[in-house]
Amino acid sequence: MIITAVSPAGATLGEGALWDPDREILWWIDIKAPALHAHHVASGANHRQSLPFRLTALGLTQDGMLVASGDPGFVRLSIADDLSVSVCDILATVDEPAGNRFNDGKVDGAGRFWAGTMDDAEAAARGSLYRLDPDGSVTRVRSGMMVPNGPTFLADGTMLVTDSAARHIAAVTLDASGNPVTERPFAAFTPEQGYPDGMTVDAEDHVWIAFWDGWCLRRPSPEGRIVREIPLPVQRPTCPAFGGRDLDRLYVTSATVSLTPGALARQPLAGALLCLTGVTTGRSPTRFAG
Repeated sequence: MIITAVSPAGATLGEGALWDPDREILWWIDIKAPALHAHHVASGANHRQSLPFRLTALGLTQDGMLVASGDPGFVRLSIADDLSVSVCDILATVDEPAGNRFNDGKVDGAGRFWAGTMDDAEAAARGSLYRLDPDGSVTRVRSGMMVPNGPTFLADGTMLVTDSAARHIAAVTLDASGNPVTERPFAAFTPEQGYPDGMTVDAEDHVWIAFWDGWCLRRPSPEGRIVREIPLPVQRPTCPAFGGRDLDRLYVTSATVSLTPGALARQPLAGALLCLTGVTTGRSPTRFAG
């Protein structure tokens, strides 16, 4: 296994890793210093576009554009030939308390886009989890969350959703419309293990979780039992995603936010986009059906 920094951007809060097989690009976001990044796998070229608003999570659409959550709400983004993006459609907005923002999100196997919200100051558990359906309707599925992360989806459609502040991941069974039916604990972690952050699922239906302040990725089985741990050269990894033509590269975004100068000196790759090869293979990202 080899770990390399393919985009040493020094991001403040790197997030939103997403593989785009049409363009062979790994998209990712800096939430706190608003920007959209694109890493071209074959050439190694990196593109950065500053944004006038925060984006927090990305998905692919059926017609080759991006769906995203962020300050404008749920939006569709068009992509120019030079990889610059622009909002071409506001799909929906949500009514959130002042000081809240969107956080992580993902498209499920049925083509619905899920994204959570949180108190940006992380002072109150007033975040929610929303589902954007292909017809543009939005449903608040869960409330009372401090730092929602994920979600990600097992092969049988089970949704895994994290409240990072609580160090807890729940497994939620959904009906055909995307409404919760049953819920069970999936995994819980100790303070020494760090905070479970973004997640993705591999070709063997195992989950890869980035651990904020944990310096690692951990791989639970579909039942929630940790079967592998990979140390990383960054304290605050945030969001993993498989990419590459054969889906055999595991990309991980990371953050520098709130790290002291001493901590940054000990981890020069903090805020970089990392690429792990020789790990395993992933699944193709599903596309928003709206």
